[in-house]
Amino acid sequence: MVGVKECSVPDTPEETRGSLTKYFRDPRTGLILITEPLAKTVEDTILELSEAPVPVILLIPDRNGTTGAYDAVLRELIRKAVGIEINI
Repeated sequence: MVGVKECSVPDTPEETRGSLTKYFRDPRTGLILITEPLAKTVEDTILELSEAPVPVILLIPDRNGTTGAYDAVLRELIRKAVGIEINI
């Protein structure tokens, strides 16, 4: 079952960071979906927030398809977790 209580469409990287932080701090949030192009503008924030196990931040393609941003974020998370860089 999925329950979506709130959605935001930020216009700037600052608004995106604010929304991510707000949702991240809400204990009811278990999953944050963000499009790859939007995530690319705040990659540093996503990497920082992703150090916590919950909520999970999941990058999804937009209507134009994938940009490969998810691969870059995943590689960095793996590098931080295990100390080596891998090719995905």
